[in-house]
Amino acid sequence: MAQKLISVLAVAAAILPWTTTANPRVLNMNFVKTRTLKPSLQRRAGAILTPLINNADLQYLANISIGTPPQPFLVAIDTGSSDLWVPSIRSDICRIQDCSQTGAFSSQRSSTFATRQEEFNIVYGDNSEYSGLLAQDTITIGDTALENAGFALIRDSTGTQYAGSNSDGFTDGFTTNGVWGISFDISQSEAIQDGDESYTGILSLMKSEGFISRMAYSLWLNDPDAAEGSILFGGIDTDKFDPPLIGLPIVPLRRSAQASAMNVEFTSLTLNAGGRVSVVQDNVVRSAILDSGTTYTLLPNDLATTFLQFFGAIEDPNIPQPLVACDLATSDAEFVYQFGGSSGPRISIPVADLIRPPIQGLQFRDGSNACILGVSGADIDFMVLGDTFLRSAYVVYDLESRQIAMAQARLNVSTSNLQEITGDSIPGVETVVASLPMPEPTSTPTAIFGPQSTGEGRRDPDFDGQLTPSKDIQIPVFYSASK
Repeated sequence: MAQKLISVLAVAAAILPWTTTANPRVLNMNFVKTRTLKPSLQRRAGAILTPLINNADLQYLANISIGTPPQPFLVAIDTGSSDLWVPSIRSDICRIQDCSQTGAFSSQRSSTFATRQEEFNIVYGDNSEYSGLLAQDTITIGDTALENAGFALIRDSTGTQYAGSNSDGFTDGFTTNGVWGISFDISQSEAIQDGDESYTGILSLMKSEGFISRMAYSLWLNDPDAAEGSILFGGIDTDKFDPPLIGLPIVPLRRSAQASAMNVEFTSLTLNAGGRVSVVQDNVVRSAILDSGTTYTLLPNDLATTFLQFFGAIEDPNIPQPLVACDLATSDAEFVYQFGGSSGPRISIPVADLIRPPIQGLQFRDGSNACILGVSGADIDFMVLGDTFLRSAYVVYDLESRQIAMAQARLNVSTSNLQEITGDSIPGVETVVASLPMPEPTSTPTAIFGPQSTGEGRRDPDFDGQLTPSKDIQIPVFYSASK
């Protein structure tokens, strides 16, 4: 998957402690906002609530420790992969960058460490590759200790590490934390080419040791500017969403494959602006990956082209994301994603949440700032709905029933009402929709946002859609559908 970047801001982490309540059994930790960069990843008898640290909508980190005595780590929570890995203190990662803030593991400092003498290798969707050894040790999540838990200790990486920012305001690389993949065990990446079976994942271990009763978790990322959010293992928090909570089957990325990632069926996209509803795409069934390890939203090129036309977005090969006028951040319009057909969940995404901070030094001809649009296209036949989507949704992932339940998230809520997932179904789910056949899309888009859009929603025919930062460029103009 394409790398997704915005300008570098210094890390200012302040991690809140985990807390546990007696009934239901919950381990609760909130995240606070910090700003760093991340790679674009494609790839429990109580409830354990893990706090997440929001790195300026670039990354969501959890605080765990490994070894005896514990060595602390900040690891990126990734629903799109299945492996827990951290860098070795002798890794090339820690030779290139300072690992003191995010953690580096020393096997010699842990009395409970054991290596499995097996090689580990994983390649993410941005072609970054990490390799090392499989190992086991005590992994502590809050006050929950998992003994002999498997993880990977990384020695070598082809992923770009953080090296500062260049003169145009774009970054030269990433800060690399560890990654905690919480998808199906089947997608774990230990020497699969040799026919080895996957090791037991952390989620499976939580259940087998009695910390949760079902392999399920719920994700609440919260508002982009919020100071807290959480992942709740083994339960849901009914204060964090607006009913209805509707279930969807987890489907294979392609019909002939086994469901091994968090894919659901997307069926339509509309835009509500100024009391006017415009269809972006409908009567379609596409696989949509709900991936917390991806910063933005990645769409198939045909849908992305239509989507970007609504914004009058400008693309340039030297810039990793489309650019739009920052004035769009004041819009009260919203996109509505529909899943599973007319009976499935609908999630509204405010347009303002898709407009990210301006790029340093990059302006339009009138001197106004250019902002990043958190949506882009790729030559794929599925969708990847990353953090720009997930912040507006409350998502429950039930790996045992192979279901995902979704509802509109309540943002900036300080109360909690925790319920364990103890039976064969997710509590509070009103209905579970069935998998759908695949019709062809029939809608024709009508532009709502666009450079020099007219009152009829037509685009300026003279606009060439190109941007060269050093030259005179077209000014994107926000068109309000209410006019």
